[in-house]
Amino acid sequence: MNLKAIIFDLDGTLVNSSIPFKKMKMRIIKHLEEAGVPRGLLNNEMLNFEITSKALDYMKSRGFPQPYIKKVLDKVSDIMNEVELESSDNASLIPGVPETLKALKKRGLKVGLMTRTCREYAEKVLKRFNIRKYFDVIIARDDIENPKPDPSHAIRLLELLDVSADEALFVGDHWSDAECARRSRLKFILFRQDDAYEGESGFLKIREMTEILRFIEENGESSFL
Repeated sequence: MNLKAIIFDLDGTLVNSSIPFKKMKMRIIKHLEEAGVPRGLLNNEMLNFEITSKALDYMKSRGFPQPYIKKVLDKVSDIMNEVELESSDNASLIPGVPETLKALKKRGLKVGLMTRTCREYAEKVLKRFNIRKYFDVIIARDDIENPKPDPSHAIRLLELLDVSADEALFVGDHWSDAECARRSRLKFILFRQDDAYEGESGFLKIREMTEILRFIEENGESSFL
């Protein structure tokens, strides 16, 4: 088995995000409650996909018309896009990212991006740091019906990269990335600059992006199994 592709998350993995997620969640919850979701059902401790999923389940169970549900969820996407784009100029590049991406491409590996941010934000941030050129395929939140941790996000990216799950490695910073990798049978590396998820096991953990190159060069693909 040959390693043919590396897939990256964006925020927290390639760039330090400045997206105000609490503000985003508060706006989304306010909108959903105004649309008919009862107060108290949603809270800002949930991830955005959990908020949206729970609201969707409630609206379906109460017989809300499908066109109305679509309109409500479209507005949620608009809110997320707006907040993300407002913060894009404040993102900062994580040390070692350009060197790592350049080295991976030099090795002949394909590089993909799988992000829950909108495409406009992803493209803007990647171009700002002059790293867009390293990516063969990008699938953002608005490019797919069910973003990660749903495995369909990863499966579609693998199709576009023309590699199998056995031939790819996913690098992310969040438990939802690990869950997406598990469900799509991707090998996974957790990148964290802090001690979050320190007790978790079952995958490699790194603190510096350049460690990816060391693992590949010193241990080969078997170290990612």
